Amino acid sequence: MLIRKFFAFTLCLSALAIPAVAARRALAPDSLDEVIGKVQLAQNNTNTLQADFRQEKTLALLSNTEVSTGRFVYSKPNNVLWTYDAPKRVTMLIANGVLTTYYPDLGKAERVEVKQYQDRIFKYMGASGAIDELGAWFNFTFTNTSDKPYFVLDLAPKNKAVAKRVRHIKIFIDRKSYLTTQFEYTEGDGDKTRYEFTNVKVNAPVEQSRFTLALPSSVHVESMKLQ
Repeated sequence: MLIRKFFAFTLCLSALAIPAVAARRALAPDSLDEVIGKVQLAQNNTNTLQADFRQEKTLALLSNTEVSTGRFVYSKPNNVLWTYDAPKRVTMLIANGVLTTYYPDLGKAERVEVKQYQDRIFKYMGASGAIDELGAWFNFTFTNTSDKPYFVLDLAPKNKAVAKRVRHIKIFIDRKSYLTTQFEYTEGDGDKTRYEFTNVKVNAPVEQSRFTLALPSSVHVESMKLQ
């Protein structure tokens, strides 16, 4: 369960920068080159990012969709905070190489060392050198429809090993800001998750205290390992 949760978490983060990978894989290199250049410029100029998010989770074995809402905060180089407000309160924080997941309604928290994974995650978010690495695992299809307010990038796994974790990723790049405003992914078991970001603020001041999680003394904290 922890591995699956962390996989989903890192996938959400890396989606902010995955569009840069498509530059060498596009079917229409002229139009895509221009988009990719602006995506990379927007990423490189982003020191902080804040947004509200809506998550829709549909389980393959069930017909209903669970909707969660909350807030996302990122501060360069390596601080990320996801706060789920409804329907269940959950806080997920990456700071100082540690992922802390806090469940206030349950009075418990989980901590796991993610330093070795963190370097890779934030390499993607910084738009630095992940092109060949991701391109080795995914095929890319770029769509530019003039009457849509976004570009679309579809990622399909190249082999069965990757497909066991993720079958498909779809990323929507805003035409004005060149930031990812929506993305969705389908896991290997068919479960589908979709995110939409609104009220996006780029380079607005963020207090570093936001990335310090002061847990009540009554909270049971469990140290865990990724295997």
